[in-house]
Amino acid sequence: MEFVNTESNLSLLYHKAKQSFEKCIRNDENQFLKDELRMPFDDIVVIEKDIKIVFSKGVFEQYSIEVCLLLSVGNNEVGRYLYIENDNNEAIDDSLVLY
Repeated sequence: MEFVNTESNLSLLYHKAKQSFEKCIRNDENQFLKDELRMPFDDIVVIEKDIKIVFSKGVFEQYSIEVCLLLSVGNNEVGRYLYIENDNNEAIDDSLVLY
């Protein structure tokens, strides 16, 4: 188990999260999201919030990495996107919450 906290590694994680967010909102199966947001996705500004390393009780040799992006339009925060990958750098989950 090793996580290297370097600027390039953190940038890569944010980049992967942003790509995953774009894939999520462009997916044909998620077209209903446009109705929930009530504005074009192109108006959204993605803001890098934080990266967390999460360990589970009893399985200390494995961890997940959670990358949080805030979604903003103008001065209003309109949602949050969470990208999660395992300790093998594989995407395992994501979550989009619109306010």
